[in-house]
Amino acid sequence: MEKEVKRSRTQWVRLIKDNNSVLILAVLLAVCFLFVDGYKNGFYNVIVYSSIYGVICLGLGLVMITGNIDLSVGFQAGLAGVTTVLSFNAVYAATGGNSTLSLIISIVVALLTGALTGLFNGFVVAKIGVSPLIATIATNYLFKGLVFNFAQSSFAPTDADAVKVIAKTKLFGLRWLTPSVIIFVVIVILLGLWMYKTKFGNRLHVVGDNPEAASYSGISVSKTVLITYILCGVLAAVSGFLMVSFDGYTIYTQGNSLSTFPISCCVIGGIKMAGGKGTVVHMLLGVLIMRAISTMMSVMFLSTDMINLITGILLVAVLIIDRFTSTKSADE
Repeated sequence: MEKEVKRSRTQWVRLIKDNNSVLILAVLLAVCFLFVDGYKNGFYNVIVYSSIYGVICLGLGLVMITGNIDLSVGFQAGLAGVTTVLSFNAVYAATGGNSTLSLIISIVVALLTGALTGLFNGFVVAKIGVSPLIATIATNYLFKGLVFNFAQSSFAPTDADAVKVIAKTKLFGLRWLTPSVIIFVVIVILLGLWMYKTKFGNRLHVVGDNPEAASYSGISVSKTVLITYILCGVLAAVSGFLMVSFDGYTIYTQGNSLSTFPISCCVIGGIKMAGGKGTVVHMLLGVLIMRAISTMMSVMFLSTDMINLITGILLVAVLIIDRFTSTKSADE
């Protein structure tokens, strides 16, 4: 009897440790709703902004699960934003003002841009063998240079209202329900099904946990890593397009703000930097936690410097909590 009670207690402790990000989010939201004036009215921003910036975190999470990193996702999104505006304006002018066709073409071009940037990163890392840290720092500067060339100031579509339809339309009159939110939810569901219902999706954790063992078992490690980088680029492009749709323009500083945010979201959510552990749910929780913190700072009308300071302190605190509550791996 005593052994069963002890086993049950161990299982509950392990469950809490493996899902500590759920506890962190619950406590954070409880504190915000109870003690931060105006947070309830501004909570819809957590959902809306999570849909816009969360997609990029999903892509990076896939790369991190394989034990790699991509520091160029911010300017991959920025470059997709630039090509969105360029293609929209070109088609708009060529068709005499056909906004619908211009929007469709711009979305396709943005996704192709993301696929190409992701393919380039994946080729350098998986096929040539360059360190992912060094490779993506270099490509970050490359993509940044391209963005700066076009978007040194605000760079807007000819018909900005047509582009804003995706991120600004309030469905059923609800501020938190927009097409961008639906797109984000659909991507989360599809990504979750892909990771857990397909052989390739299951290989991600094997590759991240032990590349050599994965290779011996017949898994193409380089192919797996390459595909995750391509997906990362495509998902970054989705975020890039949604940012243009939300703001009505693109600007070179958008990439700067996304340099560390996706990594923070993934780590806080439970994705391990060493690879081999992480789920779509972990990525989603990380996004919600970071956006909840950002919204709290905004509602309190703090200065930018103070927001950066407090966000940094909270981030360190959450990482420390994660360090001491996460389940130890087998080799520890």
